[in-house]
Amino acid sequence: MPRTSTKAEAPVRRLASSYRLEDQVGFLLRRAYQRASSNLVERIGSYDLTAPQYATLARLYERGALSQNLLGRLVAMEPANIRDVVLRLKKRRLLATRRDPTDKRLILIDLTAAGAALVEQLIPIETECTATTLAPLKADEKRLLYELLGRLAEG
Repeated sequence: MPRTSTKAEAPVRRLASSYRLEDQVGFLLRRAYQRASSNLVERIGSYDLTAPQYATLARLYERGALSQNLLGRLVAMEPANIRDVVLRLKKRRLLATRRDPTDKRLILIDLTAAGAALVEQLIPIETECTATTLAPLKADEKRLLYELLGRLAEG
């Protein structure tokens, strides 16, 4: 009796011969993000922070106290993700919450003194990481990249 394999073999699919994953904007944006994020995490990893946690702290440093909903939108995070980030940073006493004085139903999130001090320490590091990420580009290419990414981000 012939032996048969119990493994299901995946069918080979061939798309148009001109298709390459490397030509897809989402793939390239993800690779660029991974490089930028990696540059940052390599430098701030000793602070026990992720790139999204840093973005959360930095946005609060820029804007001051914000609702969790608005903060999530301003750092481009889903509600469940921003909730987890806020909880972790609050546990580390880098963030604090308080009621909005004009709308008692609203909870505001803000940096603690320790959180603000940490962001002030990390801003120069993040600036250097951005420079490292953009090092392969000329000055005019950097300006164009920012303009194009801004337009894409705005939709």
